[in-house]
Order: sequence, then structure tokens, then C-alpha cells
Amino acid sequence: MTTGNRSIETQVEEQSRRWRLETLERRPEPHRPVIALSRQHGAGGEEIASRLAEALSLRLFDREILHHIADSAHLREQAVSLLDERDRPVIDEWLAPFAGEGYLTHYEYLHHLIAVVAAISRQGAAVMVGRGAHLLVRPGEALRVMVVAPLDARVAAVAAAEGVGLRVARVRLAAVEAERRAFLRKYFHVEADDPAQFDLVVNTASLGLEGAVQAVRGAFESLCAPARV
Repeated sequence: MTTGNRSIETQVEEQSRRWRLETLERRPEPHRPVIALSRQHGAGGEEIASRLAEALSLRLFDREILHHIADSAHLREQAVSLLDERDRPVIDEWLAPFAGEGYLTHYEYLHHLIAVVAAISRQGAAVMVGRGAHLLVRPGEALRVMVVAPLDARVAAVAAAEGVGLRVARVRLAAVEAERRAFLRKYFHVEADDPAQFDLVVNTASLGLEGAVQAVRGAFESLCAPARV
């Protein structure tokens, strides 16, 4: 009986020692930062984000951010999309209390947006597109990127993507960018194209989509590299 007890104790001690050794040898995976990618409409930012996610094995959050906001607010995604990077008129905000369920004010949207971006940043290893995410991430824990291109190039890209003429494309582009500028100005008190907000600005007209991807990838890998002393 004594021998049996000692045998069990020995096995337990040996297993415990193996677990301790495995724990010491197991290296915790480093927290990979996120990429917060802003873009001028028609500059190819969404395509660049998709390619980066695939090349770097990162999770992609574009419209997925809206899905998570809708879940957080217990609303349909369609209701949330009405606020996506837009500035709702003040009168709509005043009428919100009378709208009943299914209505989200911009400030409620912003509250949920901040929570979703914070959760994604904590998990790391992700690309977030637009929604002011570059203003909500911590310096050093994210690469803040702006994708730009000359106006004429962006108008041509929108025309090709939407199958419309250049004049219509120019009007649509101006409308989208006006909404985004108003959203950032009202809720973050910044100008959309201020380069000081970003770590890297890439021009797809001069670099091409793949060149822009490689530039962002190089900057991201530098950010992920351990600091040298």
C-alpha cells in the first residue's frame, strides 16, 4: 500500500515537472498590432486592406465593423449602416427619442464604435478600414495608414467600378468624401486628410495597388519586429 502511494506520488510529481517544463518552454505568442487604414474614396483602400489581410494573415474588418456594432447595439445592420461614416442632421438627433426601437443616434453609434475598435485592437492581428479607427488606436500598437490618389484617378476608378460616366462619378465621389469629412470633423474634431494623424501615406497612382501593399507590409513588419537596444 505504501509502495503504491509512493508510486502515485512519483507519477504525479513527474507529470507536474513535465507540465512546468512545457510551460517554461512554451513561448507566448507576441501581440501583433493592428493596421488602421483610412482611404480617399476611389483610391483603392478596400482592395489594399483585403490584400494585406491575406498576405499577413490578419483578420479584415471593413463592413464587419458595422456587424459588430449592430450586435452590440442589438439592432439590424441596416439601421447601423445609415450612420456609417455619415453626419446625420441635428433635427434627426432631436427626434430620436420619439423614433422607438431600431433607431441609433450618432453618439450611441460612436459609443459602440469605440468599444468595437478597442476589442479588435486588444486581440490584435487585424486590418480595420475607415470609421475613424486610426483615431481610436494607441500609438505604437497600430500602424495608421492613409491611402490616397489624385482626384482625376479616383474619379476614373469610381466611374469604372460603378459603371457611370466621369461627371456622375465625380459627383458621387464628392458626396461620399463630404460625408466622411463631416463625420470626422463633428465626432473626432479632426480633418480627414491631415497627414499628422498617420504613420504612413501611400499614393496608389504612383505606387500601384501592389506597390502600396508592399509599402504598408514593410512598415507593419518593422512595427512587429522586436525593439533593438
